[in-house]
Amino acid sequence: MSSIVGKIFSLQFAQQNVPQLVGRKYIVTGGTNGIGLSVSRTLYSHGADVTILGSQQATADAAVAYIKTGELARAPQDYQDSFSGILGTWTDNSADGAKESGEVRARVVDFKDLKAVAKVAKDLAGSLDRLDGFLGIAGLGVNKFTLTDDGFDSHLTINVLSHQLLLSHLLPVLEKTSKEHPDADVRVVLEASELHRTTFGGPSESFGGDKFRTVDEFKKDVGQQNLYARTKLGQILLTKALVQRYLSPPSKILGYSVHPGAVATDESLLPPLALALAGLLPALEPDLLSFSQLRQTRQYKEAYGNAVGGLVEAAVRPIMRAADEGALSALWAATAPDARDPKYENGTYFSDPAQKGGETSEASDQELIDNLWSTGLEVIKQVVGEDNVGGFKA
Repeated sequence: MSSIVGKIFSLQFAQQNVPQLVGRKYIVTGGTNGIGLSVSRTLYSHGADVTILGSQQATADAAVAYIKTGELARAPQDYQDSFSGILGTWTDNSADGAKESGEVRARVVDFKDLKAVAKVAKDLAGSLDRLDGFLGIAGLGVNKFTLTDDGFDSHLTINVLSHQLLLSHLLPVLEKTSKEHPDADVRVVLEASELHRTTFGGPSESFGGDKFRTVDEFKKDVGQQNLYARTKLGQILLTKALVQRYLSPPSKILGYSVHPGAVATDESLLPPLALALAGLLPALEPDLLSFSQLRQTRQYKEAYGNAVGGLVEAAVRPIMRAADEGALSALWAATAPDARDPKYENGTYFSDPAQKGGETSEASDQELIDNLWSTGLEVIKQVVGEDNVGGFKA
């Protein structure tokens, strides 16, 4: 059966609506587990050539086996578990509508290590003859604050800076594909979240932040929820900055950010309301409960301890979306023909397929857009050296 959320919110777009993608090539970060794995399985099963990036070799091997065979039992254990709920087993529709088998390969890279990310990015840019889509889904969820070996917040490094660095090398390949292949429909999709609305603690000056004005903002601990929320805001800001700087006409490339919904995987999210009802957090203002404000399930125990984390995961599991349902927003933004409708402005944030998310004013703040981009690049160059950052254009 499908998840409860999937039944209640019968979406107008599903895997069977993904067009055939034979001859097209995609890169999916976080493609070895969770939403990214489901996205990758769908792209592959519709004929695409997919390169998945993940941080662990064993997980990558299992992901490739699952993508090629469609056998859920061969997928990473976390991914298998995402299709099980207290009401039964959810159906995996990742390959629904499949007519072709494409190609898949995995690259292992530690997204906390920007030097390693730069190396993989340069290797990919030098080896690809075309690239039809980049889906930035890799992310660290709600978890405790840690610094990378280079001294920067692990959340911002993994969720935002690694994607900015990858795109610095890969955007020229995407642009070349858009210009040289008549059949190309090139897109960049970054995984954001409705939790971008809850960036209490920063970067807003109202909550003690500094609007990403200096590299010190990329080292600051703002609390478990805020660390994650700040990066989801960052993905929306990064998308807008990319569009403003490089994807305006005459470029034909679309750049969108998306919210996956409440998904029972490592990338899944949990409503703060559930915590409030459990007496674990103060009740939130009603307006903050009017949209899907969610947190990740698999990392709760690390963030909040075994007792609280386990209770929260058990409380919300029945209302979560399965991974294949959470993949729909990204799949729509990356492949759907109607995503090119002129009514959608390039750089738009979507909360579901074809549904504009109406992001916060903070997510449209031009100073934040500019600062996230420029200070993020400053951090990247400080870590990897200017010679290892791509030029974003040929």
